[in-house]
Amino acid sequence: MFYANKKTTVAANQAQQSAKILANVKSLLEKKLITINDKAIFLYPQLWKDAPSAINWMKCLQIYCILKRQIKESDTLNFYDITSQQAIGIIANKKAKLIDFEFKHQE
Repeated sequence: MFYANKKTTVAANQAQQSAKILANVKSLLEKKLITINDKAIFLYPQLWKDAPSAINWMKCLQIYCILKRQIKESDTLNFYDITSQQAIGIIANKKAKLIDFEFKHQE
């Protein structure tokens, strides 16, 4: 859409984004690639390719937990490696942060 000779974009529908997130997380849960126990999320770190995608994953999983697990947005979520049980990330006070996490590029 053009407005005053400037191109503008329409923001994505929040409901559609939430529905996609719910469907994707449900699929990963069914495949046992992630496990959610209360406020702890266990996953394979190979799902995270780089820091921006890891932060996005964490935010998407937070949205899933808010909508499906009835946690509060301000609650702390901890992310762990599903195989080693090592902490790899945290969302606290609505901010996602990686913890001692190194990205290993698979070829």
